[in-house]
Amino acid sequence: MHVLGKILLGLTLILAGAATWSTSRTLQVRNEWMKKIEAKRIAFEKTVPEVGRVEQELFATRSQYDLLMQLWAPMIGANVAIVPNGNDGIVLNGVGPASGIRTGQIIHVFGPGQNGGSNYVGPFKVNVVEAGRSAAVAAWPLRQSERAQWNQTFIFGNDCRVYGSVPTNAPETLLRYSQVLLAKDELLAAKTDLKNTRAKEVEIATEHLNYRQVELHGDPSLAGDRGVLPDHMIDGQVKAIEALDEKRNITELEVADIRHQLKLMSDEVQALRDRNRQLVASLPSNEDVAAPADSAVGE
Repeated sequence: MHVLGKILLGLTLILAGAATWSTSRTLQVRNEWMKKIEAKRIAFEKTVPEVGRVEQELFATRSQYDLLMQLWAPMIGANVAIVPNGNDGIVLNGVGPASGIRTGQIIHVFGPGQNGGSNYVGPFKVNVVEAGRSAAVAAWPLRQSERAQWNQTFIFGNDCRVYGSVPTNAPETLLRYSQVLLAKDELLAAKTDLKNTRAKEVEIATEHLNYRQVELHGDPSLAGDRGVLPDHMIDGQVKAIEALDEKRNITELEVADIRHQLKLMSDEVQALRDRNRQLVASLPSNEDVAAPADSAVGE
C-alpha cells in the first residue's frame, strides 16, 4: 500500500476512535443533565401547590389591606411635621387645602413611637386651614397627665400621619377607654384627697407632738428669756416636776426633823410635868395647892 494511503488510514482510525470517545462522553453528559433536569422538575412540581397557597394568601392579604385602607381612608398626609400649640392644640406644617383638609373636619393623628411604629394621639378638630399650614384642637377631654406631657417630643414630631377617618369600631373603643380612664381619674382624685387629708392630719399630729415634746422637755431656744418666763417653759415640765419632787423630798425631811424635835420637846415637857408633880407632892399642904400647881405646870 502506498505510504499516503497508510497515513490516511491511520488518520481515519484515529478520528474514528476520537469520534467514538466524544460520542460516549456526550451521551454521558447528556444523561447527567437529563437526571438533573428530572430532579429539578420533580422538585418544582412539589413546590407548585405551595406557590398556589402562597399566592392565595397574598391575594387575601392584599384584599384585607385594601379593605383596611378604605376604612382608614382618606390619608391626609404622611411624614407630617406637627408641633404643639398650647395645651390642647397642634399645628400641622405642610398640610393645607391641597391636602383635602377643611375647617371643622375631624382628623386623627398618629405620632412616631419611641421604639418604632406609631402611637395614636387622638382625634382633633380643624379650626384653621391656610396654604401649607393648618391648626386643630383636641376633640376629646384632655386628662391632667396628657396636658402635662403635651409638649413632649414623643407625642408629636416630623413623622406623624394624619387620617380623615378611622375604622367604625375605633371611636367606640376610644369612648370605652375614655370612660375607664375617667373612672380611674375619679378614683385617683378621691385617693389623692384622702392622701392629702391624711397628710394634713399627720402634720397636725406632728405639730401637737412637737408641742408636747417642748412642753415636757423644754425649749432651749428660750434660754435667753430665763427670769422673764417661768422655768418650766424653758426647762420643760419633766425637769420642773423633778425639781418639785426634790423640793418635796427635802421638805418632807425637814418636816420629819421638826416632828422629831417636837417629839423630843414633848418628852421633855412631860418629864418636867412629872418632876413638878413630885415637887408639889413633897411640899406641905399639897392638897391646897395641888390643883393650881398642876394647872400651872400643864400650861
